[in-house]
Amino acid sequence: MVTGISRFCRRIFDYYRRHGSIATVRRAVVGMRRTLFSSHMVLFYCDLGEATSASTVPLDRVQVERKTNLSALSPEDLHAVTNFWSQALALQNITERFDKGALLWLIKTDGTLAGYGWTLKGGTMEPHFFPLSQHDVHLFDFHVFPQFRGRGLNPFLVKYILRKLAPEGACRAFIEAAEWNHAQLSSLEKTPFHRLGRARKWLLFGCTTVSWADNGATNLPNSSLHDKVSASMKNPMSRQAG
Repeated sequence: MVTGISRFCRRIFDYYRRHGSIATVRRAVVGMRRTLFSSHMVLFYCDLGEATSASTVPLDRVQVERKTNLSALSPEDLHAVTNFWSQALALQNITERFDKGALLWLIKTDGTLAGYGWTLKGGTMEPHFFPLSQHDVHLFDFHVFPQFRGRGLNPFLVKYILRKLAPEGACRAFIEAAEWNHAQLSSLEKTPFHRLGRARKWLLFGCTTVSWADNGATNLPNSSLHDKVSASMKNPMSRQAG
């Protein structure tokens, strides 16, 4: 918890240095409103068997690259990925993710980095809403730079990743988006992902508490996933933070 608070303070301070006090206060107010009134996450799942059969319309002059370690990133791409908040904190996050086996997917237009997303097989970087199996993949931290938005790059990248992961032994994929993030929710509707439900989670004294607002567990085609989600709903404090 202390580490999380420290990182949050570092992000706020770096934002203040970049944008000034007025912009920082405005962002803090928006963050408080989202926390108090729109704090649920919308969870999605995908059977990767569906992803292989889903059609993907190619985009002109768009390339996707998969990176497995920090040294594989060019200085220009590394700067673009870490320049949004605190570069030192972003670099620390990237290093931790690669050390845990996460993959970084870059999407480019005409060779220029336009966005990125992360995947991790067999687990999550932070305590999740329910445990994942070794054949599950978590997609997280997707971002398209403002000047490239509105071109369908995010759903294209998500579908590309799903199609690539399916032949590599992954069975299911999971992703979530904040309920206030309408752009991301709309983007995921254009992918093979299905809505699972809405939930909140808190990390307190090393234990993850999950509160479900609604769920689609009764409609899940996979019995093991149904049992996993149902167990999370019945025993919200049974998971220790790892």
